[in-house]
Formats: sequence, C-alpha cells, structure tokens
Amino acid sequence: MKTALKLFAVAVLGLFLLGCGGGSKEQPSQGNQGQQQEEKLRVAMVLTGPINDAGWNESAYKGLKEAEQKLDIETAYTENVPQPDYETVIRDYADKGYDLIIAHGFEFTDAVKAVAPSFPDTIFAVVNGQDFQEPNMASYRFNTPETGFLAGAVAGLITKTNVVGMIGGMKFPHIVDSLKGFEAGAKYVNPNVKVLTGYTESWTDIPKGKEMALAMIEQGADVVTCNANQVGLGVIDAAKQKNIKAIGYVDDQYNVAPETVVVSAIQSVQDMMLYIIDQVMKGDFKPGLYLLGSKEGAIRLSSFHGHEKDLPEGAMKKIEEVVAAIKDGSLKAQGILPKSSFEQ
Repeated sequence: MKTALKLFAVAVLGLFLLGCGGGSKEQPSQGNQGQQQEEKLRVAMVLTGPINDAGWNESAYKGLKEAEQKLDIETAYTENVPQPDYETVIRDYADKGYDLIIAHGFEFTDAVKAVAPSFPDTIFAVVNGQDFQEPNMASYRFNTPETGFLAGAVAGLITKTNVVGMIGGMKFPHIVDSLKGFEAGAKYVNPNVKVLTGYTESWTDIPKGKEMALAMIEQGADVVTCNANQVGLGVIDAAKQKNIKAIGYVDDQYNVAPETVVVSAIQSVQDMMLYIIDQVMKGDFKPGLYLLGSKEGAIRLSSFHGHEKDLPEGAMKKIEEVVAAIKDGSLKAQGILPKSSFEQ
C-alpha cells in the first residue's frame, strides 16, 4: 500500500512539473536533435586549374564528389584560381565557416600559412605541400618517384626505338622527383634506353606540351608521358597524331585517346581526398607531412584496357615484378628507386 501511494505521489509530482515546463530544459527538443544529426562536415577545395583537365584537378574534384557521397559531407570548390587570388579565396571559405579547406597544389602553401593562424578552428590541408604548422595545417603528398618509376618501367619495356620521353610542368620537387623516377624505371628494365625529359614551366599550356612532345618524337621517342596537369592533353594529342604510344599520368587517361594511351600511372587523388577527409571526421587530424605511395594503394597502374596484347612477350610479368618490388621496398633498399625529396 505504501509503495502504491509513493508511486502515485511521484506521478502527480511529474505531471505538475511537466505542466510548469519542468524538465524540458534538460534535453533538446526532437527538432534540435534532428538539426544536430543533420549537421555535416563542410569541406571546401581550391584548385589552380579546371575540373575537366583529365588529370590533376579533375581527379581531385572526383575525389571530393566521391567523399560527398560516401562520407555524407557538404562540399564546395573554386577552380582556376589565379596566383594573386590564392589567399583571398582561401580566407573567404574560412570566413564562411568551412571545417576543412583543401588547397590542391604545392603553390597554395604560402597562402595557407598566412591564413591558417587567423582561423584556429578550421583545418587546412595542402596537397603536395611540404610544410605544416600547429595547430591546424598539414601537407599530404604522393611518393612521386614511385609513380614515375612505374611509368618509366612500362615505357622502357614497350619502346621499339629505345627512346622514351617525359615532360614535367613546373620544376617543383615532386615533379622533378617524378621525372627522376621515370628515368630510373625505364633504365631498370631496359639499360639501353635513352630518356628525354623537359619542363613546360606551365600547368595549362596545352600547345606547349604538344610542341615539346613533337620535338621528342622527332628525336626518336615512341613512348611519351607527362606530369603537368592539363598540359598532358597536348602530349597525348602529339602521340596520337604521330601514331606512337602514350602513358597516362595521375588519372586513368585511357578515354582521352583509347588507341594511344597504353596504361596510366595513377596517383589516386580520389583516395587521397578520402584519406584526408576521413582523418578529419574521425578526429585523427594532426599537423604533419603525410607521404602516401604504392604500399598504401595511392599509387598504382591502371588497367591496360586490352593493350596487354600489344606488349612484348614477358613484359606483363616484368611489370608485375616491378610493382611488387616497389610495394615491398626492395627497389628502394637497393638504391634503384629514388627517394622522395620529402622522405624523412
């Protein structure tokens, strides 16, 4: 009987408190809970070139959109940002409250370093950067000698003239590293090969890329590749025009010229975007320099899209051996695969 009276008293007290609004302040309404659940990580990206360059910038954009779908985030981007506007565009996104700003390119480093201290609650990621600073800036880059080595190995195996060529964009360390890797890879599989290299000093000058590739072809090159964003479209066009082979770079460029592009040496910017964003979402972000390569799956060869049949006998087996030796570190241990300029 006492227990029943006690329960009745508690129930009456509860109804009284509810009528007075008691207890409603201790937890958010269902509407507020819904708003909290819908709150998404806001990620902005700035790019030096267009999102349809079939290379560096397009692959980053694809990675951002893939992350938007897989990780349920809110995204924004600005393409073709000219150098004088770097800091302004980055600062504008920070002012708008974006949680993560991805500056897609080494060139953005100084601008990010200038803006980041004013926005300590925003995380800044520089792709292909080399600097980081507390508490909110990190750099993420590929082990680019590996990418170049893969492309060079394929070129050295499929050339019939024993002359191959690679064109780079700006003489930034990661681009220089890729050309060194290309030469090392070509000579590793073919000691008799002659390797031609050159730099356009541009990421966007497609005609210059074509002109340089044609000059290499005039010198006997029958396989060419390019690490210079959309400049690579000019290089592939030159190869197509002269009926020689090209190796795609950064992204799978087979569709640019299916009969010309044998394979692509991929630096999976998509995977890097997912890595960066996932790291932030999990709360694992720390300022630092993150170097991703074949071992992490960020660097690899694309499908040959049926071009396997065009390769010399034994070439595929040798390519598989090279891929395995990069992954297990044995080529680097032997001093055959060059180290990245940023490797600690």
